[in-house]
Amino acid sequence: MSRLRVLAAAAVAAAFVAAPARAEVDWRQFEGTTLNAAYFTANYIDAWFRPMAKQFQEETGIKVQMQVLQAGQIRKKQDIMLAGEDPQLDIVMLQMDNRGGKLTAAGHLEDLQPYLDDPTLTPADYDYPGDWLGGCLNTERVITGQPLNNIVWSAQAQALHIRRDLFEQHNVKVPTTLAELEDAAKKLTIDEDGDGKPEIYGFLSRGHGRLTTASFATYLFNHGGSWFKRLDDGTKVSNLDSKESIDAFEYYGRLIRDYAPKSALSNKPPQNAALYAAGKAAMLSELNFWHGLADNPKKSRIAGKSTTILVPAGAGGSFPNVPTTSLAISKYSEKKKAAWLYIAWMTQKHIMLPGQKAAVPMCRRSVWEDPSYEAPTPAWGSSAKIAADYGIAIAKPQAIAIGQMRDAAGEIANVAIRDGSRAAIEAEAKKQAAFMTKLVAETEEGMNFAGVIPEFAKMLDAETQAAPIRAEGMDRFGM
Repeated sequence: MSRLRVLAAAAVAAAFVAAPARAEVDWRQFEGTTLNAAYFTANYIDAWFRPMAKQFQEETGIKVQMQVLQAGQIRKKQDIMLAGEDPQLDIVMLQMDNRGGKLTAAGHLEDLQPYLDDPTLTPADYDYPGDWLGGCLNTERVITGQPLNNIVWSAQAQALHIRRDLFEQHNVKVPTTLAELEDAAKKLTIDEDGDGKPEIYGFLSRGHGRLTTASFATYLFNHGGSWFKRLDDGTKVSNLDSKESIDAFEYYGRLIRDYAPKSALSNKPPQNAALYAAGKAAMLSELNFWHGLADNPKKSRIAGKSTTILVPAGAGGSFPNVPTTSLAISKYSEKKKAAWLYIAWMTQKHIMLPGQKAAVPMCRRSVWEDPSYEAPTPAWGSSAKIAADYGIAIAKPQAIAIGQMRDAAGEIANVAIRDGSRAAIEAEAKKQAAFMTKLVAETEEGMNFAGVIPEFAKMLDAETQAAPIRAEGMDRFGM
């Protein structure tokens, strides 16, 4: 070896030896800071966020002041503070498929990539995006080309909560198809005392205006419908007046009209979850984290009797709906580094694991695979994991004018639930689709929303669809 090559090799070796290892994050570098966070009410606030906020303060010296309100209220508050460039808001909780496009287009959310890349702020073993489930990552960038302005932490799949005990007692087949779901709803609408009024209803889901969109989405996709479609020239238009979409509205409306309590027409998700936990329904179509309420012996009459499965397949196949929840930083915060430290801390594996154990489905693959983790029920674990892997995560009609789009879709659902005639649904769908298409043209010039239709999704096969049912031996019911 020549002398030059020896010297070069020695220099490289010396540089390697001398290069400092990546430093550990100093979690107390912003000690004494108070962060203001705006969160919406959910079961996971008390189950995970509050305990972790206390631990975070103990480890970092940073206090997190959480304001927790109903979703609609906290979104209005976030909008007012962001539009006013209020520096008092630091942490924003949001569902990207709901208002991610609106907030991204307005430039209200901080680009998190520089913080993620900063070794003084992000642990060396953070492993993003490597340790995140694919269905979760699909939701982070709503508009093609947008920066990384949120970290998705939870995949709360829209699942079908079922009373395992009632299915077994009445020997009813646990549904894998939408036809079987309706049959089960009919058989499990039960008048126990013979007074002509059911004590137990077969089905329960959202039936109140815009709120229906989140739970309805799976039924829409499984019928082969979608919120929007693109024409051959690339124009984005509403698809809610298609045959498949109208089929979905007709089906969903019939289930609520015929097999749900009247209160479903005005209830919000917490009220429906409470009704289910009180033993008033055999099935609840809702986010899977509500299993924590149903299984709580202090708050539920059906603890130990409920589990979750995937929403059954329809004529269009099976596409699990995974509305995820993210954490973001306000562009106008004056404490951005401390805010990122909080997000990075909260989304570490060992911090997310307690949430996973509290029936809050997390987006890190490793917490699902951790040897210490045991799902609340085998079917819950199977359905949640499958949904997080396969989910299309467009629970609402993604658009800049998201509120108006949800209201428009909700109006079609209102007609489907309260009237139910095919002609009435078609007329309302045609009216609202025209409105939505016009609104897209007025508000989204030059923007390309990802996920207009679930073309990027993996459709579940029958074997995977039935896996949660087999996990608890419920495939023998109805035989």
